[in-house]
Amino acid sequence: MSIYKSFESAKNGTLIPVFQSGRTMESRYNPERDSENLLNTITEQANIFLVLGTGSGIFISLLSQKFPSSKIIAFELSGDDFDFLKSSEKITSLNKNPQIIFAYLENIEQLLSQNYLPARDGNLKIIEQKAWINENSAHINEINQVLKKSLGIISADYSVQAHFGKIWNSNIINNSILAEKLNTPSSLFTTDCIKNKTAVVVAAGPSLNRTIEILTDKSKRDKYFIFSTDTAAQTLKKKGISPEVIVSIDGQAVSYNHFISNAENKNNETVYAFDLCANASAARYLYETEHKLLFFCSGHPLSSAINLSSGSPLPQLFSGAGTVTITALDLALQAGFNKIIILGADFSYQNGRAYASGTYLDTLYNQNSSRLTETEQTFSKLMFRTELKELSANIKTTEILEAYRVSLEKYLAGKNVTFSKKDDIYYLETSSKVNVNLLNPNKTLSPKSFMKKFNSSSLEEKEPLLLPYIAWLRNNGNFSTLNYSELLKLALDSIVSYNI
Repeated sequence: MSIYKSFESAKNGTLIPVFQSGRTMESRYNPERDSENLLNTITEQANIFLVLGTGSGIFISLLSQKFPSSKIIAFELSGDDFDFLKSSEKITSLNKNPQIIFAYLENIEQLLSQNYLPARDGNLKIIEQKAWINENSAHINEINQVLKKSLGIISADYSVQAHFGKIWNSNIINNSILAEKLNTPSSLFTTDCIKNKTAVVVAAGPSLNRTIEILTDKSKRDKYFIFSTDTAAQTLKKKGISPEVIVSIDGQAVSYNHFISNAENKNNETVYAFDLCANASAARYLYETEHKLLFFCSGHPLSSAINLSSGSPLPQLFSGAGTVTITALDLALQAGFNKIIILGADFSYQNGRAYASGTYLDTLYNQNSSRLTETEQTFSKLMFRTELKELSANIKTTEILEAYRVSLEKYLAGKNVTFSKKDDIYYLETSSKVNVNLLNPNKTLSPKSFMKKFNSSSLEEKEPLLLPYIAWLRNNGNFSTLNYSELLKLALDSIVSYNI
């Protein structure tokens, strides 16, 4: 049911909507004047406005005229409200404007994610029409919660892009050049392996100290096919366990430390699966020391475009909220393993520990340990860098870790994977079909083919590939005052500057 019941003419003849309460959305005397007064309070342009309350559309129309290049999201409580308002000629006219989007509570999250890109749009400005806010006072908390959640997801994604955008660009280009030199393995596994073995995805949460016992029994080792995250790999190897695959998506330079332990040797049969975004120095080290290396894409628009331009020789894996555990799991699921268990996916700190024993952090922190700064103090600083939420006396989590957990379980639900969790171990049952052809050895990634296509593409086609890098530019003090066109030009220059 709509919150509106009819239209009536104001004193100056303008048609305005009437709420079920009998109050009107705009002034009964001169609604244009009130909308102009609200418009005058907006002194700076925003690339995107979210207006709470559409009503007669007078204010939306004036805002569009003042900022014709801006995108406007006009919000109402429900689809019924818009169905009613669309009987007005002004609303019908506004609905034809591609810069104006009508949204309501049920679809606002989806529309924001589709239309609001902070790297491109900068800050979103929210405008409240007071009469509408007052009429919907009983729903304001719900509206605020939905907006907070939606914008929080977008903000978190943008924050990651703002931090890693430049690193990703560099890694993607350098890894693409390296990928062209690789002899891609024809297959990671066989049909018999997928059908008869249990895939074990190993993360580096503190519970791995206990659950790793599943893998230390050498008589049962042949029952498992191990997909290790990069952080957990050294923990496994220090226990004498060599995983079949080690997965890395981390673009940071510090991730190089995952791959330089004394346990490494060039005769190792382990396959190292690297996202094109992952640390290029680590990938080059593995290549030069004759380890088995393959690349994949996990969603960055630039890496996906490079892959597509070569006929998609690289597998496309999912990384969820940015956790390598989901990527390793996605590889196992795409291969078709029907029985999967996940170890160390705690998404929490347990008994004062952030990670399992034996990761590179133990080595790094122990090297810097002193009487004044002990290893435990450094790990405590790591855990307390963000606010902790207590789950039990010995288990703490954070908002980011909770987001990772939700992302994993949402991913499983989306894949129709039945799962349970017992004693810190996820048990999965799937009905996936065997797929040993994830890799395409007959095709090779060609950065030159991509650059040729990129240079001949329109600006509209290039722009989406550069948004993560633009996010970094916006967040960098040296470039933060530049307008979007200037940022876009810098991003374009960053790509063509590579000697490919």
